Amino acid sequence: MVVFLWFWNIISPLILFLGLGYIATGEAEGWEFIAGGGAALLGFIIGFTGWAETVPPRWFWVKSSVNLFDNRFFTALSYALQFFLIPSAIMAIVELCG
Repeated sequence: MVVFLWFWNIISPLILFLGLGYIATGEAEGWEFIAGGGAALLGFIIGFTGWAETVPPRWFWVKSSVNLFDNRFFTALSYALQFFLIPSAIMAIVELCG
């Protein structure tokens, strides 16, 4: 799980950029939103269970006002949003390459 979360944190900005860009162009179809909803459910579960892997040890805990919403629920919501954009990002890659 740790390796997946590490890899996901590397590719998630690309997924967000491509997915939101593809949806903003208006080319997204209904099936992409349905598949994105299923992926979002999976992302919520992964974010909820994997949150503990991303929390630093107690001696590194330094919170700022920016980290106010840094808890298990909001982390799961951010993973759900990222996973929701996976089908749109894949379609954007297909459109760019094909």
